[in-house]
Amino acid sequence: MKIIHVKRRTLLAYVLSFSSGCLVLWIFLFFSSHQSVRPQGSIDQTALDSVGKVGKPNQLFGLKDFGKEANKDKSAKPIIIPDNAALRNMSWSALAELYHSYLSQIQVVCKDIQRIGRITDGGWDVCTDPGYIPKEPCIVYSFGVGDDFSFEDSIIRNYGCSVYSFDPDMKMQSQQRGKNSIFYRQGLADSDRTLTNGWVMSKFETIRASLKQTSKKLSVVKMDIEEWEWEVLPDLLATDHLKTVGQLLLELHQCHGCSKYEPQQEDKEPNRDHYIHMLELLSGLYRKNFRIFHTHKNRACRYISKFTLSERSACFEVGFLQRSINGKVSMGCELPILHFHIDGKKILMWEPNHFSF
Repeated sequence: MKIIHVKRRTLLAYVLSFSSGCLVLWIFLFFSSHQSVRPQGSIDQTALDSVGKVGKPNQLFGLKDFGKEANKDKSAKPIIIPDNAALRNMSWSALAELYHSYLSQIQVVCKDIQRIGRITDGGWDVCTDPGYIPKEPCIVYSFGVGDDFSFEDSIIRNYGCSVYSFDPDMKMQSQQRGKNSIFYRQGLADSDRTLTNGWVMSKFETIRASLKQTSKKLSVVKMDIEEWEWEVLPDLLATDHLKTVGQLLLELHQCHGCSKYEPQQEDKEPNRDHYIHMLELLSGLYRKNFRIFHTHKNRACRYISKFTLSERSACFEVGFLQRSINGKVSMGCELPILHFHIDGKKILMWEPNHFSF
């Protein structure tokens, strides 16, 4: 009887051990299947906080399926701007949704994003992946300084670039600030002219020619030019000057007065025609092979949308990488884009699961 009692206890121990093992295995498999993907590379916290998520593009376009295998992250479904004719057939509210959704997405992965300059206003996020990291003798153009040279000085200190900065609205006169830093009291526009307030404005082409850098590669071009971007971009897109630009950093202001901090300005919603104009220019950048690697909504420009009654920002700081420079394919890893239709018309041109290296 004693031997039988021992066997029963041993059997019970085996059963309990087996049950515990199954429970542990089940818990492990459950949490593994729900584990979130961690970002790759040494992206700083500032960049991570500023990455926007696309909000329900399937509702915007009435899509049933973007393709489950090519993009499993429902919050990162790609948004593409349709052609100009399709834009003109969209409602005001749909245009607003498209504009904000498009600028809230990441189109190309940069694994190493560094904050250059101040953490707050004045600094900018730059991609330092291979193929994009500024390397001496790099050239940087910075349009719009606002009495804050933290970005310019930091990129000189860290990468040894030659920086040419421009701002017509500063008391400082044109001067050599340092070995690799030159400031011009001059603004960027779509024509060469002097404004009634005394500002000297020049085309991008004129500035490059005067510096004898028309064909040289520009590692970074930064523009924070207080709503003048919508005048300058058409001129840039009409020329080939963007072909030699590696990174394009833009602050986009969607309404008149958005470049100034005016909390009392409640209506920051641009009219329908201006939304179309802005989207056409963003589409033009896309066709010039510029892809969004970083986007940040400036909270100083926040407002309540008249269409969704939700909070939006009228100012976006957006970083673009050019996928090819001088015919060479970039190192950027482009996110997969899927074919879809609006009203039965195909409007997308990239293929699923396509990556460029």
